[in-house]
Amino acid sequence: MIDSKILNTDKDYSKRSNILLGDERGLFDTVHNDFPEIWKLYKGMKALDWDANEFDYTSCANDFQTCDPSTYRLMIKTLAFQWEADSVAARTSPISGIFLTNDQAWAADQRISDNEVVHAETYSEIVRNSFKDPRVVMDEVAKIEESMQRLTTVSEVLSKSRNTALKYGLGLVENNQDTYNDAFMYYVALLALERIQFMSSFAVTFTICDTGLFQPIGKAVQKIAKDELKIHVEYRKELLRAEMKTERGKTAFQQCYNKICKLISEVDEGEDFFIDYLFEDGDELTGSSPERLKAWKDWCVKDVYEFFDIKTDKVFPEKDPLPFLEKRWLKTGKTQVSPQEETGAYQVNVTKRNDAGITFDCDF
Repeated sequence: MIDSKILNTDKDYSKRSNILLGDERGLFDTVHNDFPEIWKLYKGMKALDWDANEFDYTSCANDFQTCDPSTYRLMIKTLAFQWEADSVAARTSPISGIFLTNDQAWAADQRISDNEVVHAETYSEIVRNSFKDPRVVMDEVAKIEESMQRLTTVSEVLSKSRNTALKYGLGLVENNQDTYNDAFMYYVALLALERIQFMSSFAVTFTICDTGLFQPIGKAVQKIAKDELKIHVEYRKELLRAEMKTERGKTAFQQCYNKICKLISEVDEGEDFFIDYLFEDGDELTGSSPERLKAWKDWCVKDVYEFFDIKTDKVFPEKDPLPFLEKRWLKTGKTQVSPQEETGAYQVNVTKRNDAGITFDCDF
């Protein structure tokens, strides 16, 4: 007999599938598409496929050598976290692969995980191509303890979910509410990472690039930001939204409510700490300030609180505190450019043939 976790030969295809910890998956099923919005996000992620080496980072080597010390330190510290965080995100697919029991969600999760590899590779390639001795810079990045500390809250949740997933896969824990709660919290943690922490870092990168420096890095990170906002964040929300309509999901939200509030609060406070760390040596960021960066971070935190309908005494900005980010960096693909420009904005799998069955007469 085939292990049902490999292929469920007794799968009832007439029964609506559950995303998390339902009946094990059988044949890969697009006949019964229970979650069309998730499938659209999967297709959207495929269409946004790109490569880490689309951009020529040669000019960045000169920018790192000639920019002022403040800009250099801010850029390195920010890239350090982005590199580390995407390295973590790229390695999470074994967790979701065990928890997910719906083919649309599984496909989307795997595609997003592959995309996270591209993100992590991009930061590695930025360093490899921007410095004469990238190994020295890599060691420097790995030793920035504040970046590691910034990941602590989210990584603790991911680690707990990973351990539960492995135990469940080995049959050491049951498919009960506690196991489900760890699966649920896994996606809550990723939402906090991508909607709050990544966005907070992007603000620093884009503010520096807005001065004209590090343009290839800016374009590469712009694509990363588009992936995160357009697909990753929306997928996490869509999955959690669907699960919170189920009885197990409602129970998980109720039982994990305090954990969710604590997670968001700690991530929020951690971002304030990191912003203070960025400027503790008196460094300055042309076009922004610690206060404005914190306000932008609060703008992102607000979206997460509102998604979970969590009431808080925290006062959020009434309008976007850094509108130039949305106008010039985050609204990608809406600026008309000449065909001669290298935009890196191509998409794949977006054309369809309309000549099927037609015979063309050609006289050569």
